[in-house]
Amino acid sequence: MGKTNMSNYTEKKQHGFTLIELLLYMIIVSSLLVGVTLFYATASDSRIKNQSISEVNQQGAFIMGKITQSIRNADNIVAPALAASDSILTIAVPTAALSPTTFSLSGTNILMKEGTGAEVALNSNTVQIQNLVFKNLSSSTAQGHIQVSFDVKRVNTNGRGAYDFQKTFVSSGELQW
Repeated sequence: MGKTNMSNYTEKKQHGFTLIELLLYMIIVSSLLVGVTLFYATASDSRIKNQSISEVNQQGAFIMGKITQSIRNADNIVAPALAASDSILTIAVPTAALSPTTFSLSGTNILMKEGTGAEVALNSNTVQIQNLVFKNLSSSTAQGHIQVSFDVKRVNTNGRGAYDFQKTFVSSGELQW
């Protein structure tokens, strides 16, 4: 009989992957998935941190603006006394129905009360206010000068570090006669 073609047996076409190729593929895909997951986790933490910073800055600036504008528009300072400090500011304003206007700290909220009206919280529940101090820096030459300082801290309900942010706000207002 004739020769058997041995090349038919050795040139068998390969279908599928070898075990080594499959392991390499899984390692590469796993590495890519870990990288993408870490990227999104970092981006999420950065977004949350930026939101926390923005929230603290916006609310702190709003509260400080409200207090200093009220001081500028006031007729006189009732409390704190000259050269004293207190956690409550009481001012007399030109509109009788809104006088006296007071600012105080209750728990972690700054409250504003105008005349006989109800107290209104100036901050939302996403931040806490601490260390509210009003210093009456008035003198014989500069009447009606109040320095205001307070800390604003982002509320962190879930314990993630990205939510942690605190800032101290300090400004002053002077009566405009």
